[in-house]
Amino acid sequence: MNVLLIGGGGRESAIAWKISQSKLLDTLYISPGNGGTSAFGTNIPELSIQESIHFAHQNKVSLTIVGPEAPLIDGIVDEFKKNKLTIFGPTKSASNIEGSKIWAKNLFKKYSIPCAKSTQFSNLESSLEFFNNNNPSEWVIKVNGIASGKGVFLPESLEDVNEALKEIFIENKFGKSGEEILIEERLYGTEISVFALVNNKNVSNCVPACDYKRIFDGDIGPNTGGMGAISPPPFWTSDMEKKIKNNIIIPTAEAMANEGCPYTGILFAGLIITKKGIKVLEFNCRFGDPETQVFMPRIKSDLLEILIKSSKSPLNENIHIELEDTYSTGVVLASNGYPGKYISNKEIVGLSGSKEEFRSIVFHAGTKSNNLSKIYTDGGRVLICVGLGKDYKESKELAYKKVRSVKFDGMHYRKDIGENRNL
Repeated sequence: MNVLLIGGGGRESAIAWKISQSKLLDTLYISPGNGGTSAFGTNIPELSIQESIHFAHQNKVSLTIVGPEAPLIDGIVDEFKKNKLTIFGPTKSASNIEGSKIWAKNLFKKYSIPCAKSTQFSNLESSLEFFNNNNPSEWVIKVNGIASGKGVFLPESLEDVNEALKEIFIENKFGKSGEEILIEERLYGTEISVFALVNNKNVSNCVPACDYKRIFDGDIGPNTGGMGAISPPPFWTSDMEKKIKNNIIIPTAEAMANEGCPYTGILFAGLIITKKGIKVLEFNCRFGDPETQVFMPRIKSDLLEILIKSSKSPLNENIHIELEDTYSTGVVLASNGYPGKYISNKEIVGLSGSKEEFRSIVFHAGTKSNNLSKIYTDGGRVLICVGLGKDYKESKELAYKKVRSVKFDGMHYRKDIGENRNL
């Protein structure tokens, strides 16, 4: 069968890598892809929703897989279904679970899904007034809409508050996403990302990962889209999986079905394990990045086969994601200056010796190629080096061995990925 994969980041590289191994695949098209995805399929130009529909018809595409959140929130699934095309992902209304933090928070409150208490605001004055009466370090500021993982602020002082609110309300850095904000109780504990395939009220087993959001070692500096990840976390147990599935994932799927927006696709729960139990920080309506790059190599199942099954509605069988009994560490190589301003178009050297090898692989993210087969940087997060091992130590060693084989001007990476993710 022919498959269309929408997206061009590291997440899509990992999905393309896994899909390319399927016995069901004939041709994989990636739109727009990056400098490395052509190893797994055919890169095509970036397409609008209507252009994607036309392409799917013209090229007899049996399944379209959407990587990024933006097309989902814009309603690509609804438009494909109107045109009788099979697509993996949630509808526009179901994508509100990520597209509007306020909508999601109201859902959690209505159905008693454990989360932090919060208040919503829509202007600078009322937001500042709140912090004049509350300790900034006890709260988190979140823009309501999508912000590529950069719309969350953890103020320690009124100065931090003023800077964050200035970016949101005065500089309009987040556009419509920042027209409303949540000021949310700050929770303390260990964060974990949990992924499950959901089809209405049918929920698969859970796949866990932990990412490293801050730009510098020791979890300091500004938030990023993610500087690395591990899977599974060292504290993951079958009992924890059962609690998360029964207390959070299934109740959320049932709540959305009850609200008339049943969820179909990958549901990504950002959770925190506190002294008072496991609580929801946020939900996302797509595969995570960089978490996907570390758990995709652990999947034994034919990914294409289970995504096709998950796209059918109603689903009459349980979906199970079979996982390798192995440990994965991924280290992101970023451009100097990320997550702020950075310079692109730097040649990457050493990739010829950094192709997929036994138990390690490099996934491209912000890269591009030229007609001379050279690869250049083309984004903030450029590559991710993943190592697979029999334990955490081996997977980390393999990941950093791969890191040392690659170079580009201004390359920055954390040196502590795989550490400090214990309860």
